[in-house]
Amino acid sequence: MDEKWTSILLERTDGVARLTLNRPERLNVLSSAILNEISEALSIIAGDEDTRAVVLRSSSQKAFTAGADITEMRQLKPQTARGFSALGHLVARKIETELPPTIAALNGYVMGGGVEIASACDFRIASEDVVLAQPEIDIGIFPGWGGSQRLARIVGLPRAKDLILTGRKVMAREALELGLVHQIVPNGQLDSAAMELARVLASKSRAALMAAKRAINMTQEMPLHKGLEEEMQEWALMFDTPDQKEGMSAFLEKRKPRYSHVNDAIAEPPA
Repeated sequence: MDEKWTSILLERTDGVARLTLNRPERLNVLSSAILNEISEALSIIAGDEDTRAVVLRSSSQKAFTAGADITEMRQLKPQTARGFSALGHLVARKIETELPPTIAALNGYVMGGGVEIASACDFRIASEDVVLAQPEIDIGIFPGWGGSQRLARIVGLPRAKDLILTGRKVMAREALELGLVHQIVPNGQLDSAAMELARVLASKSRAALMAAKRAINMTQEMPLHKGLEEEMQEWALMFDTPDQKEGMSAFLEKRKPRYSHVNDAIAEPPA
């Protein structure tokens, strides 16, 4: 376990990195200092070739995070506000573009910037007690860490306007219906559900996971014809990787694949 930070924990084992928001007494309020810690941890994860799945979670029973630190934001002027926004954007973009598949394990209150960071993750699993909201409108601003863009891509433009312009709270069942979360699990089973999915992902080729994630994300950033061209390029480059050769050989030989850095104990052969 890495212990150089004051407000987060990072554990890495068997191909899974668990990044825990660990300021429960403040409901994991996201200050610039905590965002910098998260950014540092994400860079470590991104550079770890052994990591093939990431779980982002909370040590608090009450909240994933209550959102950005309003005490800090209250003092900001336009120039410093842009810097605070840029830091939130940096964290979200690292999750979105630099990491293997990332699972947000959401419990309790997930407010403001917490929704924005979760929206950058590839999977969002929620406990039954989850409450999500983008309530920034109620303090005279609007989402500034990518929420106005990612939320609309996830739930659609009309629903994003509803959530952002009203600031209303969304409970677990509605969040699932909106597509804001992928799965709801009973309270107390969130960590096990997130780790179960993480272990499935960790049995795959890191190179293939990263390339697939890049290709899928391109649907949001370029026209179809350009995305198809980029997909062909990413796909073709996979045929110069050891994992492609091992994966296809293992399939044809009816055995478990032995990918680079993958623990054979968590890899399952194809049916």
